[in-house]
Amino acid sequence: MQQAIEEEPQMPGKVAIIEQIGERGLLLPELIARGLVANDRVKYFLTLLQAAQARAQAPQQPAPDLRVQREASGVADISLDRVVEGSVDRGNQTTYIPSACVIIDRLFEELRRMVSALEAAGQARPSVNERVALYKRRLEELNASVPCSADDLVTDATISGLATLSRNGHDTVHQLIVDLQAELGSLQLDVFPENIDGARAYGLTQSDRRLVSAFMAGIRETAGLKFDHPGLGTTAARDGAWISIQNDLGSTDAHVVVLHVADLAVTITYTDVHRSRVRFFQDLLLKYSVTWTPAPMTPGSAYEMSEGQYLAETPEQLASFLTFVGSRLVFLIDWNRARKRLARLVSKSEAVALLKWAADNNVGHRAFLQAGDIRLVETAFERAVPLQTRLGARLDELLGRQAARLFLMSVLRTAAAGLAAGQSTRLIEDKVEAELLRYLETPERHVLAGVAEHATMIAALADRVRHEFTLRKNHDGDDHARTSELAHAWGARADDMLRHETRYIESSGGGHQLRPLLSEAGGAASALEETAFMLPLIPGAIDPKVLALMEGLADQVGATAREYVRCLEEGKDLSRSSDRRDVDSFLVTVDRLAALGRQTNTSRRAITERILRGSGDCHELYVLTTLADGFERAASTLARCGSIVRDEVLRTRLTR
Repeated sequence: MQQAIEEEPQMPGKVAIIEQIGERGLLLPELIARGLVANDRVKYFLTLLQAAQARAQAPQQPAPDLRVQREASGVADISLDRVVEGSVDRGNQTTYIPSACVIIDRLFEELRRMVSALEAAGQARPSVNERVALYKRRLEELNASVPCSADDLVTDATISGLATLSRNGHDTVHQLIVDLQAELGSLQLDVFPENIDGARAYGLTQSDRRLVSAFMAGIRETAGLKFDHPGLGTTAARDGAWISIQNDLGSTDAHVVVLHVADLAVTITYTDVHRSRVRFFQDLLLKYSVTWTPAPMTPGSAYEMSEGQYLAETPEQLASFLTFVGSRLVFLIDWNRARKRLARLVSKSEAVALLKWAADNNVGHRAFLQAGDIRLVETAFERAVPLQTRLGARLDELLGRQAARLFLMSVLRTAAAGLAAGQSTRLIEDKVEAELLRYLETPERHVLAGVAEHATMIAALADRVRHEFTLRKNHDGDDHARTSELAHAWGARADDMLRHETRYIESSGGGHQLRPLLSEAGGAASALEETAFMLPLIPGAIDPKVLALMEGLADQVGATAREYVRCLEEGKDLSRSSDRRDVDSFLVTVDRLAALGRQTNTSRRAITERILRGSGDCHELYVLTTLADGFERAASTLARCGSIVRDEVLRTRLTR
């Protein structure tokens, strides 16, 4: 049999801190509740002794099960459930009850808790103090009058003295229990709280209620930003010359804020185990002239206490200040965890600055934590740049300090707005990814942007060649040599652009799927450069029908080049979060590009047939077929480029 009963858990840290601050008025309901809980335990222990004695005297009767009563009274020791069946009658009006002495000692300990609760409550209710001294004296006299042997033998007279009410002027433990319970019950009725806009309050005047309402207006303004995190419960009481307002900032011990309001003056007492959060709270109130000083602390305290003084000029200014303070408290909840998470992405000072921005703009950080915190950013990276490894690099190292700060502001705002609107985590992740793409240029996006610039040069070259056919048809000028020179210069420039993109791919470690695109795009530019080179070699007398067919083919190549440019411009900005209409538009462009490629093939065959059926010489045959082949090769190559871009977008940008 266990010989020691588990002690009641120590007083919660927040209660101890409020007691240290001297706020007995705020704690009065808590003190009374603690006394009534002790009363429940006293009744359980007394019932346990009586049931054990009855079982010992009538062992043939079933042993009563007091487990439910034990659990309801908050006693955790399960070994007590075996006390009744283990009790034995020893004769001579004596009963052996396992752990009897420990049970009796604990019974008196719980009685002391009841008296202590009354003694503590007496500091807020002086009328109780006169009776507390009498209760303490009765308790000690009764404790001294209850004998218990070391071998757990208890006489019937002892149990009778514990259980019966007062008779013939003699005091009993049962009578003391009844008197203490009545005292606590009377106090409880006296401090029955009223609800003021969600605050538990008692003893307030009408003017007090207006100030508490002002504070609660601030609480309600931002309370939704804590989402499902506990906290922000408020208690208010009139305590002598001032109103005391205490707010529960969550489940963390030693995290307490208490406001004293006297006339137009407010004193804020704030305790916290995190010094950096103390400074953060002070910074939140910078718009008001609050003077902060360290509060005297008990040596060895694990938390820091700070006191702020504010003096309003008018009652309206006082109410505004109380509302503002109430609205800032939600930004202290889970603050240190948010700071640590953000400090894995940016510097510690930048993390605090982000939290300050989030508070000043009523965005907050709890949604960021609840939606996945840094996993939101990591998921966005995994989708946007699956081939890029961060290798522990901070976000500000990847994007730059300013871009990282702006991006994380957007993440905090997106998470808060998303959760408030009931959006799924998946949708919030998609929005964060879309935002990241604004700040992060992936290797694929970089290459597609470079190839798009290259494509505009191809389109310009195609238009220049087509213009030459128009001039020849109209017998207007003879600038073919100039076109050939420009084509050569533009071709050299296009080659330089592609070499730059190739080097970028090699250095970035990504975008290897786009290597074929660079090769094909280079081939299209070379084909058009070759056609431009052949322009001056076209015979002066040429079949007008062939010339018209050639001009039509040049038009098709120009249209193909323009569709290719459109394909790249639309494709480089697509991601999984893109609008469905944008994706459809891109796919339609790719389809038109493929159709133009097929049309140029048909046109090239028509030109070849016309030339072969004509009467031109070998010189004319070679020049015109070479031109037609070059046009067709350029258009077909651009169509293949469109297919490569389509595959890249569908595989790596719309599926991750």
